[in-house]
Amino acid sequence: MGSRMTRFTLDLDPLFQRRLKVMAALKGATMRQYCLAAIEKELAKDEAEGSKAFPFGEEALSRLASLQEEVFGGRKVSGDSAKLIREARKTRTSAQ
Repeated sequence: MGSRMTRFTLDLDPLFQRRLKVMAALKGATMRQYCLAAIEKELAKDEAEGSKAFPFGEEALSRLASLQEEVFGGRKVSGDSAKLIREARKTRTSAQ
């Protein structure tokens, strides 16, 4: 994993969460470690299957990267993206 981490939140049913906690403990792992290992295992399996797991293909990814470069020009969007979207909507609505 890279040096910058991002947060991912899941809402779990209480019974599911207890099952997860018990299984992780039985394996001597934290719930986080257990979940990351399970996700990594599934990702590796899906990536090994190739196009079934990743239907977009390299061409689509290349076009997406080109579009991203065209729009952002290597700039990083600072701040909260949701806030930026809300502000743009407000500006657009008030201009109408």
